[in-house]
Formats: sequence, C-alpha cells, structure tokens
Amino acid sequence: MSGATTSSEPDRGQLRAFYVLQGVYVAFIAALFVARGIGLTPDIIFLLLAAGFVWRGRRWQFVRDFAPFVLLLLSYDAMRGIADDLGMQVRVRYVIDWERALFFGHLPTQDLQGWLFNPESSRWYDYVAALLHVMHFLVPLLFAALIWQHYRQHYWPLVISLVLVSYAGFVTFMLLPTAPPWWAGRMGELEGVHLVHDGLPALSLLYDKLSPNPVAAMPSLHAAYPWLFLLFGLRLWGRRGLAMAFYPAAVYAAVVYLGHHYVVDLIGGVVYASVTYYVVCGPLGERAVAAAVALRERWRGRGQRPAREAGPAEGEPLPVGGK
Repeated sequence: MSGATTSSEPDRGQLRAFYVLQGVYVAFIAALFVARGIGLTPDIIFLLLAAGFVWRGRRWQFVRDFAPFVLLLLSYDAMRGIADDLGMQVRVRYVIDWERALFFGHLPTQDLQGWLFNPESSRWYDYVAALLHVMHFLVPLLFAALIWQHYRQHYWPLVISLVLVSYAGFVTFMLLPTAPPWWAGRMGELEGVHLVHDGLPALSLLYDKLSPNPVAAMPSLHAAYPWLFLLFGLRLWGRRGLAMAFYPAAVYAAVVYLGHHYVVDLIGGVVYASVTYYVVCGPLGERAVAAAVALRERWRGRGQRPAREAGPAEGEPLPVGGK
C-alpha cells in the first residue's frame, strides 16, 4: 500500500545508530588484529562484514553478491606474489630517471625520508602511514559494502572496475616488474632511502602475512583503488564526493614516504583507474550492461513463458471494439 512504511525498513535514527555500531565494530576488530599481528586478508574481512555489516535477513543476499568479488580478490592476492618469480628482469633505473625528470633532479621519497624519517626512533606518523598502506584490501571491501547497502545499481560497476584494474596491474607486473624505492635503496641506487615499516614491530608481522609482491611498483594499485573510489564518489554524490579526495591524498603521501612507490607509479595507477572507470561506466560500459540485462531478461522470459490466454485464433480478426 502506498505511503505505508514497512517495519523492516530502518528509520534515520536507527540508520545512524547502525553506522555508529559499524564504525565501532571495524575500529575494534582492526585494533585487535593489529595488536595480535593478524593480517586483514579479503577472506577474513568478508566474514567480518557478513557478521556485522548487514541488516537481519539480508545476510544471504550479501553473501551471494559479495562472494564472487571476494573470490576474485583472493585469486588476485594468490597470484600477485608470483610476478617476481617468472624470471623477468627487475627494472630499477627507468623509474628513477622518470622521477628525476619530473621533479627537476629530486626524488620525493628521498627528500621526505631525509626530512621526516629517523631510523633510531619511530614517530607517530610512521604508524599512520603504515596503517594507510596495509588497509589496501580493507577499504575497497568497506566501500563496496556501503555501495551495496545504499546504491545497489552501482555495486557491480564498482566491483568490475576494481577487478579489471587489479588484473591489468598484475599483467603489467609480470611484463614489467619494477622495483620500489626501498629496493633501490638496498641496492645502493638511492642513498638514504629505507623501508620505514621495518622499524615498526607491531606492523611488520602484518606485512609478512600479506604476501606482498616486491616488484609491483608500476602501476601503483595503492593509487588506483583510492582514485576509483573518488570517481565513484563524484558519480554518486556530485560535488559532495570531493570530500573523499582526502583519502587518496593521504594514501599517496604515505606510500611515497614509506618507500613503497615513486610519484610516477602513482600517476600510472591513476591512469589505469581512469581508463578502467571510463571503460566500465562510460558509453561502452553502458552498452555492455544494457546488452547483458537484455540477454538476462530474454533467458528469464524463456524459462517463465506465460500460458497463452484464451482469445481469437491466429489470423482471426479481433471483434469490433476489441483491444
């Protein structure tokens, strides 16, 4: 009946309370996992989301929609660590040369660590930067959960975009394995550049559990994912979505300072994400979605063909006044 509100739909007050509980839940679980040195891998995050991120009665729908996404992330996570085992020559110099050309002979990682990093004593911002880095898989799943809850029509475009940019990056890692700044520092190519998280015992265990690919600097998926979120935020909320720009800005500063990426890696990630977004959400993607929906409806129509209603035989004219 129009105008009636079903009891299963939460009001604004319930929704606010629900999000407060979600925030407390995430903060508590993340702190617990960091304290115990447990990696927040996609499968664990998925189980936590299924347990605490959906309204009662929608868990099965959540599992059905999220399971393919998580399986794809897990398959990517399992493969990304093998790109450095394929015998391809690891590239070090080209990205340093590009960086120096872009910044008039300077390297931002080298400068930032020279100003801020103290190998003898960890600072609070070292931990903040490291946490931003290790949340690489957590934030995409949380953002996807938000979209799934409130903007369901944008959920699959987001998921497809994340999967496509991940595998595009993986192919590049295999064909052009590129060393990050900290690797170049250990090889003597960049004086004064360190791997900052080595001095953070509470977080170094998390890095060991994440099966990182040490030669996956170009393109930076730590740049691609946040950029995709910003693009979808602008798509959903217009100018209000610009508030999301703080997240990619913070991540970009963190990964450059930590020695995980050059700025040119970030530019590469932004380019990959922008192209992927246009392919999925632009005219080409809209036509593909429309074709997929039409195909699905056609198959549904075949399986649920209604019985023929009684009426004039084929070829027989309708009676006068018939419609």
